[in-house]
Parts: sequence; structure tokens; C-alpha cells
Amino acid sequence: MQHNSRFLSAALAAVMFTIPALAGGFWITLGNPEASSEAKAMNAVLTVMPTGCGNPASANVTATAEGIVDGKRLTVPLKVKALASPGLHGIAKQWPAQGKWVLRVVASYEGSQTSVIVPFEGDTALRKSAKFSQGAATSQAAATLLASN
Repeated sequence: MQHNSRFLSAALAAVMFTIPALAGGFWITLGNPEASSEAKAMNAVLTVMPTGCGNPASANVTATAEGIVDGKRLTVPLKVKALASPGLHGIAKQWPAQGKWVLRVVASYEGSQTSVIVPFEGDTALRKSAKFSQGAATSQAAATLLASN
């Protein structure tokens, strides 16, 4: 009998912690800058929008370009511009033309973080090869994606 009550308590605790996790989330949606005249006007190569519960339009979005140029690893902090559409941000190319590059984008909101690493081929975002994660993606994760592309 005691075994059954421990099992029931453990199962109830698992359900209580799982339901809030499934009720919503916080993530980044990648967009095509061609879909926004404002993004096109700023020569954005990528648009991003934090989405999920709460008010993610108020999220803080940061980005870095992580690359390898002539065998040297480089990190370039990027300016992320909030666009008129609530929550939509544009990122213009601010890194050298030579080399191999990925963008690491992190959104933060009320203690939560979500991120995406997007590989680039020239000025083209390879959105289908993007790697999404909860929390802030690390520089090591960017290096791994750089090495695999």
C-alpha cells in the first residue's frame, strides 16, 4: 500500500510539473526579410520574432555573427533593429563577406531565454538548417554548426 501511495505521489508531481511546460513556451520564429518592406529597406538578411506566452514582443533580442575567416575564429556583435510590426526584428549583414558564418540569436523575456543558430551561405540564411534551443545557445554550439556546414 505504501508503495502505491509513493507511486501516486510521484505521478501527481510529474503531471503538475509537466502541464505548465506544455501550456506555452517561448521560442524564436525565423522570417524572410522579403516579406517586410521595412526589413527590405534596411537590407536585412534575416528577420526574427520571439513568440510564445506572455508578451514576447517585449523580449530583448541580441545577435552575434560567429565565423571562420582564413582559419581564425571571429565573433561580431550585431545590431538588431526592432521593426514596426510588434515583436519583429531585422538583422542586416554586419560581418565580412569572406569566410564561413552563422548567426547566433538569443531572445530574453522575464527570466526565460530561447535561441537559434542560423548558418549562412553568402548573404542567404539557410533557415532549414537552423538549430533552435531553449536557453542561450553557446558559442560552442555555433562552432559545432560552423564545422558541420
